[in-house]
Amino acid sequence: MQRKSLAILFLATLASGATVPSHEPAALTPEERAAMREISASDLRARLSFLASDLLEGRDTPSPGLDIAAEYIASEFRRAGLEPGGNGGYFQIANFNLLTPVKDGFSLRITTPNGVTSANPNEVSFSTTQAIDLHHATVVKLDISTPETVAKLKPEDLRDRLVLMQAPHRGMKGLEAAFQLVGNSQPALLVLAGAGGMRISGNARLVDPAAPRGPIGFPPMLRTMSKDFSKLYDSLPNGVTSATADLHIAAPLSKPVQLKNVIGILRGSDPHLKKTCVIVTAHYDHIGMKPADDAKAGADRIYNGANDDGSGTDSVMELAKAFASLKPHPRRSIVFMTFFGEEKGELGSAFYGRHPVFPLEDTVADLNLEQVGRTDSTNGPQVNTASLTGFGYSTVSDTLVRAGSLTGIRVYKDPTASDAYFSRSDNQALADTGVPAHTLCVAYDYPDYHGLGDEWPKIDYNNMARVDRMVAVALLRMANSPEAPHWNPREPKAARYLKAWDHIHDVSTR
Repeated sequence: MQRKSLAILFLATLASGATVPSHEPAALTPEERAAMREISASDLRARLSFLASDLLEGRDTPSPGLDIAAEYIASEFRRAGLEPGGNGGYFQIANFNLLTPVKDGFSLRITTPNGVTSANPNEVSFSTTQAIDLHHATVVKLDISTPETVAKLKPEDLRDRLVLMQAPHRGMKGLEAAFQLVGNSQPALLVLAGAGGMRISGNARLVDPAAPRGPIGFPPMLRTMSKDFSKLYDSLPNGVTSATADLHIAAPLSKPVQLKNVIGILRGSDPHLKKTCVIVTAHYDHIGMKPADDAKAGADRIYNGANDDGSGTDSVMELAKAFASLKPHPRRSIVFMTFFGEEKGELGSAFYGRHPVFPLEDTVADLNLEQVGRTDSTNGPQVNTASLTGFGYSTVSDTLVRAGSLTGIRVYKDPTASDAYFSRSDNQALADTGVPAHTLCVAYDYPDYHGLGDEWPKIDYNNMARVDRMVAVALLRMANSPEAPHWNPREPKAARYLKAWDHIHDVSTR
């Protein structure tokens, strides 16, 4: 039997004039207050001081440090009394292949009317799943300075061609549009020029051999520090050029690796609602260590990732402890999950999207926590505030704003970052399946982002605890309400997710 369209339900609510469901209390409930009391700044500090310690060596995916982190998170879920949610106890095991590039025989030459530019193998880093050979391939310059310049190109302009792009950096206005264009275009190779400030090591690529190979995906990529390629980029016009490329990259070496999402389940108390769930997530990986040959003798080499995203992972464990103490449990089940491989392209969340523990049609929302510990934002101090990506895309926004008003946390839409960052964290994989999913963040950008200085003493633990208490209230309201969160049919940017929601709920095409 087909269900009533989500849009009809949403519009009926608007027509009634109601903004808050009548069953939802206006003030904090005793259950919400009890959960808030269990959240402690000192516990957050104690846990994160280990998770972001040098011992774990930056929790790269894969690495021994990441495995230690997974075991630690599982032990905290076990201590809280959560049920294991994986195919290996608390671990959802994912068998990937680690593809390591082979530089032997590498060559890249780009020919223009003004001469030939060749790549030095010692100044490049590349990532590919197979051998690549190009002969007189057309070169396309992709200028990502503004969305307007990106919009002048179509996917067919890039397909099977070498795309030359400036190495991206945070704040580039055309970056999001460029990623979407490249992802839909299937270029033969994406070359990032001027990557001198980027990490040239760490270019191995993780691939799920069982994942479907669709038409959309990120292409093989090459980074170069060469000033000659920066000059070449500057000399070319935007779009399809007269330049041609000749390239040889050998097939990478392949090694099987086992990766783990860590999943614990708190079963709901309601006989009917407990088959549905709310998910709270974070990624427990980071970017590892600076190569020894890139660091001065005795200098710090470890990217500890305390805020990104040790803070979110720590918060997931703290919320698990708080909710497990409640008697009775919330009405819906709550799934606590930490993902591997976010820094390598949201690998763990995408894997879960393909292999959900709870059926997607029974998953009512995902709240992903990222960078919730630092308050020293580059936009000024962020105390007692939190922002949501995709603000207004679904009614999850309303629940968080309401929880914030009751707990002293201003939950707001960042005018530039809320939309731009929606696709840049683990919520995206769940949203793509149709589940209302957003990322909550305190500081989108801050000193030491992906830097060596993002260490646990810089976290504002008192503020982090206050934000987590607000999150606890919001999660409890989603878990206890008979009405599930839903996408906003009046928001054009949510249309694709609403369509996916209709699909998993067997709603007829509108």
